[in-house]
Amino acid sequence: MEFLQPVLLWGIGAIGIPIAIHFWHQKRGKPMAWAATRWLQEKNQQPQRGAKLDKVLLLIIRCLLLIALAVLLSRPVVTWFAKSAAVPKIHLVQPEKRVVDNFRFELEEAIKKGETVYWVNSATELVKKTDQLPEERFFNPIQLQSSINKVIGNRSELHLYLMNNQQLATVPFIRVPARYKLHTVSDSSSKPNRNYLELTATKKVFVNQFNQLANRPVLESPGRFQTVPVHTGSLTVFVNYQNKLEEKTVLAALNALSEVYALDLVIDFRANPARKYDWILTDQEVHKPLPEILYVVSGKLKIPIRSNVIYTEEKLSPKTAEIARNGQLPEWLGELLIRHFKLNPSSMSLTQEQLNALFIPVNQMDQKQPERIRNWILLAFVCLVGAERWMALTKNA
Repeated sequence: MEFLQPVLLWGIGAIGIPIAIHFWHQKRGKPMAWAATRWLQEKNQQPQRGAKLDKVLLLIIRCLLLIALAVLLSRPVVTWFAKSAAVPKIHLVQPEKRVVDNFRFELEEAIKKGETVYWVNSATELVKKTDQLPEERFFNPIQLQSSINKVIGNRSELHLYLMNNQQLATVPFIRVPARYKLHTVSDSSSKPNRNYLELTATKKVFVNQFNQLANRPVLESPGRFQTVPVHTGSLTVFVNYQNKLEEKTVLAALNALSEVYALDLVIDFRANPARKYDWILTDQEVHKPLPEILYVVSGKLKIPIRSNVIYTEEKLSPKTAEIARNGQLPEWLGELLIRHFKLNPSSMSLTQEQLNALFIPVNQMDQKQPERIRNWILLAFVCLVGAERWMALTKNA
């Protein structure tokens, strides 16, 4: 038998409390002189020693009550009668053409064997044909963790097919079952040309060789960049917050970002139907996000299903957000801008040590079996409580 909370088994030591109380009540009383006792007829009587049987049974029941309570809280798991069964295999595939092409044989063999194969997306769709990628191909580590939580079952073996790049390291860890195999495709050989923004004819925004955002009239090493800018003209921004303090904080961060990098930002506080926005910062829910717009939604805790919609749990004000208190809000907004326009695509692969530290195996327990054991222990606990109350009331103990 195993226990999920073995520390609570120390509560069994509490059985010493009813034992001490029991023997305290069994102490022999001291005789007290009383004048009227001389008129009473003395009667030779053998003094009673020890405890009565019914009181011993009551003591045992009270001790069993504490033992049952400690065992129940420690969440026991009985593995004595566990049957060895076939381990089902589950496959999760990143919807990326290079991943599918590299592991096409393995995936097709898994489908032929009747093993379940899923795409890593918000719907966690079943893979029917490996030559047809799903319409939704957005991928990030948070979405990967959500798909793992959806499909993983008890005593199953998980196979992950992923691109090995720095995008995986944007989260501290990814929880996987104890039985898992990681199949990755490295992309370190390819070095794609970088994107850049052309705000005006003399202002080009890009990430330089020092991995810093730069604004220059001419691109550094033109061969490393795309021939056409990813965006042309000023960046139009719509700021919409109900909290005025949050609005002032975000506006100050945008102004700081604009001054440091000489960005041309056109900021609106009221929606202009005639203007096409590039960046929307708000505390309101976004129902139909457009893929070309970067959304930053504060005060919402949600799993992002689109790479251009960023949620933050806290409000972006100095009272609620640490990045606002520490003055890091402009830097964070700049990182979001770089990521949205893909100004610095990272293709470096993670090492095996980094992958091992990123994916944390977690033992999967059979949920039904511990629940049945706990129900039986709970039933025994209730019966013991009833028996203890009945004996205590009828025997006046």
